[in-house]
Amino acid sequence: MSGRPKKKTGGPAFEELRREVEGGRIEPLYLFVGEEQYLQERALRLLHNTVDEALRVFNVSVFSIGSDKGNGSKTTAAMAIDAANQMPMMSSRRIVVVREFDKIKEDEQELVLAYLKHPAPTTTMVFQAVSPDKRRKLTAALMKTCAVATFDLLDESRASRWAEERLKQLGCRIEPGALRLLIGLVGTGLTRLANELEKLAAYADGGAINSATVQELVPRASEHTSWELWDAINARDRKRALKLMERLLDDSDALPILGSLASLYRRLLTGKELVEGGASSQEITKATGQWSPTFLNRLRRASRAEIVHGLRRIAEVDNAIKNSEGTPRLQMQYLVAELTLSPSAKA
Repeated sequence: MSGRPKKKTGGPAFEELRREVEGGRIEPLYLFVGEEQYLQERALRLLHNTVDEALRVFNVSVFSIGSDKGNGSKTTAAMAIDAANQMPMMSSRRIVVVREFDKIKEDEQELVLAYLKHPAPTTTMVFQAVSPDKRRKLTAALMKTCAVATFDLLDESRASRWAEERLKQLGCRIEPGALRLLIGLVGTGLTRLANELEKLAAYADGGAINSATVQELVPRASEHTSWELWDAINARDRKRALKLMERLLDDSDALPILGSLASLYRRLLTGKELVEGGASSQEITKATGQWSPTFLNRLRRASRAEIVHGLRRIAEVDNAIKNSEGTPRLQMQYLVAELTLSPSAKA
């Protein structure tokens, strides 16, 4: 591919990359960013598949910056650059993946910047991070020189379309009401959604998946996350919300819970915008899929700024957990306590 690298975003980023790779148009440098790890890993698999399976052990290398190598030393950018400069073994291409490139130390940046100016012609190098600091010199250089693919979390509409397409591939379909219920239970994160779809498809055995099947097979912990915890937070019932959150963390990790809370706050924001526009309760219910009194009461009482702040805090906690900043349980306790504060207490 010639000219300035293309920028790819969201779900279409994967499809565009797939078309390019299958057409033999492969860049020497890629930058993968965004929270949707499932699509990032599928994109990496596309590149891995350009190397013969029997030769991948020699020609595919993955480096996670700062991770322990097992001998007391840490993985560095220099190791990745050394691998990228090696000739492929019995193959036309090497694949070198640098995970969490935002952890590359300042004293190693020049080494990477030099490589970006003259990348090895037989290597495809992929830099990965969830949300890199765009103020850093290295990030700016990567965004300028690499083909950038941004894999953001899907909204409910796009996640639903993705789920329907995935079920077609698995040889079955899902009723619209059952799909809405499933998304409400597990959120829009594709890793969890894909796992549940495969389980449901195996159970359906070529038939249609209905709401009863979803209720039977999707873990009850997810149902608590989507409904009971939502209601407790909407009612500002901190004691109950913390108890439910603790129960969920005993059975699951924090990220699916955060995904569910983000879904709640996105619906609150949608509903608030409709309220401010003079929409009726019926219109709000139809747009948000929420009809509970606690949800509608929260809409009336919460300001738009409060809802936006809640979404921001959920995203911050998600990022903190992924970067191992404090324990997930402690981060979630602080978050739930903050989300259940009354407006007067916040003031």
